[in-house]
Amino acid sequence: MAAKTRSLASIYDVFLSFRGLDTRHGFTGNLYKALDDRGIYTSIDDQELPRGDEITPALSKAIQESRIAITVLSQNYASSSFCLDELVTILHCKSEGLLVIPVFYKVDPSDVRHQKGSYGEAMAKHQKRFKAKKEKLQKWRMALKQVADLSGYHFEDGDAYEYKFIGSIVEEVSRKINRTSLHIADYPVGLESQVTEVMKLLDVGSDDLVQIIGIHGMGGLGKTTLALEVYNLIALHFDESCFLQNVREESNKHGLKHLQSILPSKLLGEKDITLTSWQEGASTIQHRLQRKKVLLILDDVDKHEVIITTRDKHLLKYHEVERTYEVKVLNQNDALQLLTWKAFKREKIHPSYEEVLNGVVAYASGLPLALEIIGSNLFDKTVAEWESAVEYYKRIPSHEILKILNVSFDALEEEQKNVFLDIACCFKGYKWTEVDDILRALYGNCKKHHIGVLVEKSLIKRSWCDTVEMHDLIQDMGREIERQRSPEEPGKCKRLLSPKDIIQVLKHNTGTSKIEIICVDFSISDKEETVEWNENAFMKMENLKILIIRNGKFSKGPSYFPEGLRVLEWHRYPSNCLPSNFDPMNLVICKLPNSSIKSFEFHGPSKKLGHLTVLNFDQCEFLTKIPDVSDLANLRELSFEGLDYFPEILGEMENIKSLELDGLPIKELPFSFQNLIGLQLLSLWSCGIVQLRCSLAMMPNLFRFQIKNCNRWQWVESEGGSKRFARVGYLDLSGNNFTILPEFFKELKFLRALMVSDCEHLQEIRGLPPNLCYFHARNCASLTSSSKSMFLNQELYEAGGTEFVFPGTRIPEWLDQQSSGHSSSFWFRNKFPSKLLCLLIAPVSDDLQTFVIPKVFIDGKILNYLLDYESYSMLKLDHTHIFRPSRSLFALEVAREKEWNHVEVRYQSVLDYEKQKRKEGVLDLESSLIKATGIHIFREEGSMEEDIRFDDPYLSSSASESRSLLQTIALGTRKRCHLTLCQARRNQQALPVPRLARAGKGPSRTLTALQEATVPDLKPRSRAEAQRCQPPYILRQFLYNLLC
Repeated sequence: MAAKTRSLASIYDVFLSFRGLDTRHGFTGNLYKALDDRGIYTSIDDQELPRGDEITPALSKAIQESRIAITVLSQNYASSSFCLDELVTILHCKSEGLLVIPVFYKVDPSDVRHQKGSYGEAMAKHQKRFKAKKEKLQKWRMALKQVADLSGYHFEDGDAYEYKFIGSIVEEVSRKINRTSLHIADYPVGLESQVTEVMKLLDVGSDDLVQIIGIHGMGGLGKTTLALEVYNLIALHFDESCFLQNVREESNKHGLKHLQSILPSKLLGEKDITLTSWQEGASTIQHRLQRKKVLLILDDVDKHEVIITTRDKHLLKYHEVERTYEVKVLNQNDALQLLTWKAFKREKIHPSYEEVLNGVVAYASGLPLALEIIGSNLFDKTVAEWESAVEYYKRIPSHEILKILNVSFDALEEEQKNVFLDIACCFKGYKWTEVDDILRALYGNCKKHHIGVLVEKSLIKRSWCDTVEMHDLIQDMGREIERQRSPEEPGKCKRLLSPKDIIQVLKHNTGTSKIEIICVDFSISDKEETVEWNENAFMKMENLKILIIRNGKFSKGPSYFPEGLRVLEWHRYPSNCLPSNFDPMNLVICKLPNSSIKSFEFHGPSKKLGHLTVLNFDQCEFLTKIPDVSDLANLRELSFEGLDYFPEILGEMENIKSLELDGLPIKELPFSFQNLIGLQLLSLWSCGIVQLRCSLAMMPNLFRFQIKNCNRWQWVESEGGSKRFARVGYLDLSGNNFTILPEFFKELKFLRALMVSDCEHLQEIRGLPPNLCYFHARNCASLTSSSKSMFLNQELYEAGGTEFVFPGTRIPEWLDQQSSGHSSSFWFRNKFPSKLLCLLIAPVSDDLQTFVIPKVFIDGKILNYLLDYESYSMLKLDHTHIFRPSRSLFALEVAREKEWNHVEVRYQSVLDYEKQKRKEGVLDLESSLIKATGIHIFREEGSMEEDIRFDDPYLSSSASESRSLLQTIALGTRKRCHLTLCQARRNQQALPVPRLARAGKGPSRTLTALQEATVPDLKPRSRAEAQRCQPPYILRQFLYNLLC
């Protein structure tokens, strides 16, 4: 996918691509005149170019500036390298919105698709001439295959009068270019990159696919604007198109029947359509549009379900819309540009406005709606007026903005509104797990459903660092809703969040029973003032459930806490104990970090704390005593960072699942540590640990153990032997100083992942776990060659090895294919191999310390990724990466059943990183990071060896060649075996290849079909496929899913 999209202001209506020797003075000349006579501005190269000249920049520019390209594929078209380069450029621009119409002029489309006949002869000559340019040859072959798969026109002598044939082409072109473009926006800033992303999800040129694309995001982001731009770019690819705006509003006002009546009216030009029910509407639409290729965009959908824009992601899931795009906020530059155009109607402004404009951009946080409204409202205002208005907006958001944003809030149920307001007023930026704990204390297990709804309606989102995030203006909307409930008396609000209001209520004791949440984060400053307050202030707040105070300095501690308090978080808590009359029976979370507390005790049994799940005493330097928490069944997080010792565990505890002691000076763990019998994860990262007791490594439920960068730690042999880590599945020993990985490791049958990266002194590996899937040994420079050779064993990967990284450049002999270039490739048909193994040798590592992700192409189309992280760092040594790409990374529906599909595994991101390093001077111009790539495909039981090849199957498919069409590379064999096989078959008699009367979906694939020269390749491969290829089935199924 190119980085930019096709502009609507194209210079040419049509670009003609043709072979001058064949058709310049005949068919193409007549087609050009017919187009010109209709006023269709057409680009034609009327200069004869010498054979072999490459496409010129001027001609490439003409293609890019055209709306439609007509390719006249004649007898000698493929003999011209110029024409083939031109075709490659045209198909590249097709992904940017260029409509491509192929005309097969006195050639069979099947010959073009499979390079047979004159096309096979031409490509054979190119093969000899350009044998050193394999990538160019591959691009030409893929281009011919792709253009032959497009809908177009086929002309043979005797089919019809040529002038009538030309007339039908001109009529279609005229109808396409006469469509009126929809108005997008006065200043469509920041659209280009987002349009590119949506276009990646589309397969515009396909004839046999029903596609539903969902565009979602919060209100005001520009979903409709984005959909309008995409509509204008691709509408001419369809027989009919319709953009239905404001679907939610219109269906609420007039019902679904009204919308159904609009469709035939817009798409067929019919008026006065009367429907008695929505069922009749669905039936009418199915019948009238069943043979048309239709583009339908539904804007602002919330109830009824092609491109759909919606705020509610759940609706896309419910209607099984798999391809979705979340609209992004504008970046700083685009936001400033949009605001400037909206406020000043020009690009340049007086420097005196720069500071206030940057303030507005920060306030709007990239939301186009806010930028447009504020810019329009402050048009032609002075700097002082701007500054005054911005201060007001920060206190009370614009009514126009709130009106748009409130739509999503109004659609929530009552308890969901409360959850939203809790987050907007108090918990934005909190860790997701923290919010999960707090809301569970208020709403029980229902909170999971409520949070899911808020995410789907684009009101909140989970950030990459696992915090709860929402747009600043969404937060402002929630806080304004809460403020409006009691604007003059904050003590009567349900949620108190303003430091000024909270100090007023606590100082003057004006709280009421309506207050349920107090949440405040005081700013930290050198001249911090002590908050003087009434220690009895909480007595009137009998319904207070959540009290969170961060960073404030209070003059004294409270004398009372309400019995219903469920969350108590008070940083720098000013008293050395909690109120003696406080009954903590409902307390779920208690966090008192950096406080003056000395002891945590209550009168009566500790079972009073039965609901407690989190207990935090981080940096409590005066704390001398921690209660026995062994009988607290629900406690799962106990934290006291900053201590120099680990306390004794007085009884068995099942509910502590995770313990992270990272960065602490603790030198050893007590024997009683093994009482944490429920512990599943233990992390000791950069801590002072010198010795680990054997009992630690034999804990019954320990699954994930990390002891990283603890340089003083070494293995301690003991009688425990192989019992250590017996249940561990993930073991990370990176950054340590040990020299040997002991022999007992080969007995750890549950260990799936072993990490020893940056163990620079590691020399010998004496045993590998039998079921190991992941092994990372980056920068293990001392590793012996015999140890490294263990990871080149084919059986290791046949048993399930998924991802191995280690220093070295040796290539396994058992690989099916290897290359010194930046990519490897193979061909398959019928079924994508499920066990594909990739090799890369290069001195690189991705910054997440996982494997380097390649881009995978099938027939030139890049496949979709769940993960696309491409940030790398240089390693001192070349490393071997052997990994099995997950099949979930691939959209395998792009492959054609029963046809040969070309697969390329390309390390494009490493090449991009290589270019970056050359610019920085780190790498010289002639050096390459990638030393080798390779592929291996494991044989599956019941699979056909004939369905995988590592050479081009179409090179051997013409009648002039002497090798059988079904000749293949046997899986798992060496290349020298393959050469022997080729020589053995070289004397076989060539099979006759028939010239088919009409293009089918693929060449005949059996020996019988090849011998029956009179039988055209017209039969569908299956009944289901025959149905899927028919437009009536496609549109019936689509419209049924859409409206029923």
